[in-house]
Amino acid sequence: MTPEQLPGSAGPDRRHRLNFLDGLRGIAILVVMLFHSYARWPDLLPFGSRFAQVPVFYYGWLGVDLFFLISGFAIFMTLEKCENFRDFIMRRWLRLFPAMLICSIAVFASVRLFPERPAGMARWRDLLPGLTFIEPTWWGFLLGSPQGVIEGAFWSLFVEVKFYFVAGLLYFLIGGRKMVTVLTALFLCAAALARLRHMFPGMPLGIPNLVLEAASAGQFGWFAAGALYYRYFHERRPQLLPAACAVAIAAAAATGGLRPQQTEAALLVVLLFTTAVSLRSVRLMLSGRLLLYLGFISYPLYLLHENIMVAMIVKIGRAMPWFPQILMPLPPILAVIGAGSLIAVYIEPWLRRRLTPLYLKMRARIGIATPAM
Repeated sequence: MTPEQLPGSAGPDRRHRLNFLDGLRGIAILVVMLFHSYARWPDLLPFGSRFAQVPVFYYGWLGVDLFFLISGFAIFMTLEKCENFRDFIMRRWLRLFPAMLICSIAVFASVRLFPERPAGMARWRDLLPGLTFIEPTWWGFLLGSPQGVIEGAFWSLFVEVKFYFVAGLLYFLIGGRKMVTVLTALFLCAAALARLRHMFPGMPLGIPNLVLEAASAGQFGWFAAGALYYRYFHERRPQLLPAACAVAIAAAAATGGLRPQQTEAALLVVLLFTTAVSLRSVRLMLSGRLLLYLGFISYPLYLLHENIMVAMIVKIGRAMPWFPQILMPLPPILAVIGAGSLIAVYIEPWLRRRLTPLYLKMRARIGIATPAM
């Protein structure tokens, strides 16, 4: 994921305004990898659940929520640069599709090399959800039979794309400020209905519940909070920070549900993001070279890491049972970081250049002006 430019940024802090988002992405992908390599698959890993309760491993899944916050922040910036909804969706496609295509092919081609994959074997049809950014349940409904996906981690991309469509439509219909209000309202409705389902399992909730679930509106709190943080950061209006914090805290509470420890862990994500947008010293710390690099390669790394990495850990455990168990995930983590680097630095830019003529023709066909490339 390349850093997004902030419009109107100036002054001595400009570099860190650009960098700290990648630093946050670096933290997010790092903790997600630690979760998958130490805690997510205890029945498969050679060390079982030995390290699963270590907080940084056990709560690593919250890195996805941090990605959602970052997306809410960055997408508001992107929307401000777009002419209309079609322009926005086309830009998102060119940003997301090349890496998804490359990583999907790489993962599918490696399936037989890694039979230890948590997701098991894959069919050609399992490429459909990732390449179309449409979740498997929707494809299963359209095709009339259960649909698989080659990487479970793709679920968050399906959520993000739903957010792009909803946020983009709202932004160009009613404006950015009302967009955030509606996203927040949709999230609060989804959270309230989720609580009702928990309290009254047999209670019929009707079409509104089905629509909110289909839209993944339960995650919209993170995106709405990210957009509010962006407005605070860009406009420097102090009253927006409490609003952003309130929505983010509500999202953290919904994530934790009735589990206080998970809510407390989610609140740490809120604290990290709040201090990042509020304090220059934190932005400086987030601009360290390692975090910036992990943030730069985070998108392809996220797409391809889980099954290959876990399968490699299992192989190491079988081939070298004497190897210190706490260190077994390190070689696979370094290997997928290397693969992510290769894709982000060389292959993805090459493919994007090849796709650009097609992208420009598609824009012209639907009547969108050629953007500055």
